[in-house]
Amino acid sequence: MIKTLFTFFIIGLFSTLAMAYPKSRYKPIIDCLPFGEMAADVDPNEPPPVVQQDPELVKEESSKIQLCAMTWTPDGRTAVGLVDNGVEPAAYITLFDGESSNGLTLVLSNLTEEYATFERDGITFTLKLGLGLIETITPDLLAQREEDAIIAEEEAAEIERKRPNSLAEQLIAMQMSLPPDIDAPPLPIPMGDVEDFTREFDPNKERSEPQTETEALIQAGTDELKAAAEAGESPQDYLKRLVEHRKKEVERQQSEKKRAQEDLDAAIASGRHTEEEIEVIRRELNIDLLKRGVVPLNPVDDLSDLEQAEIDAALDAGYGD
Repeated sequence: MIKTLFTFFIIGLFSTLAMAYPKSRYKPIIDCLPFGEMAADVDPNEPPPVVQQDPELVKEESSKIQLCAMTWTPDGRTAVGLVDNGVEPAAYITLFDGESSNGLTLVLSNLTEEYATFERDGITFTLKLGLGLIETITPDLLAQREEDAIIAEEEAAEIERKRPNSLAEQLIAMQMSLPPDIDAPPLPIPMGDVEDFTREFDPNKERSEPQTETEALIQAGTDELKAAAEAGESPQDYLKRLVEHRKKEVERQQSEKKRAQEDLDAAIASGRHTEEEIEVIRRELNIDLLKRGVVPLNPVDDLSDLEQAEIDAALDAGYGD
């Protein structure tokens, strides 16, 4: 009781001092550590430290246990049968997860993979039916494995989401995934089975909405291919038309950028502008290119709302033509 009252007194004293005086006033009291060493701050997101065990001690302790049987009980639990040679006389015992006998604790078990993890005298080890000692499997390790499996599953799902469903879509992606001012390599348009070439998306495949501008372009190209095929155009002819359209667009992009660069170079060469004025001219040229749907000379990542609205309006009107 006295110790409890004293504790409350110290806490109350600290509270009063904290309100009445600066922290430096009662720092000597804190430095005396009236409650002992203070626990270090623990980051809840930081994984628990890995306990290093002596391999020889693990081997010695695990050799005392013979894993004999594992089975499910009617109530759905896993029963682990073993011979404990660490006691005299040797004992045959059955344990469930979390249970102990003779100082031996069954930490966890997995009947599907036929292993069980035990702990005794601070030594943790895992045995597998028919194999004996294997890598120690702890609850923390299982949690990490589950997290890694979830991440791997999500990554695989994203790859599957992006994977083209047909040769036609692959060829469209080859054209549409490159920047519009970069020449694309020749498109290997096959002259094979048209039905296989234009097969529909797998109806059993779950596809999400495009998440990037490039994915949206590929999706638009694929939809256009289907519409063209339904109208009687061969997929080969559609792809040739797509290639020709891209070729003309690349030429337009490069021509527009060349003209803008020449205007910028002329302004610099004139010597009539300060560096600040040159940057204003550069920005105006880049914004004009964006209004025409052309990749700018330099990225512009600080557009105002008004500038963005003007660009969008020009693009809706048809590249400002």
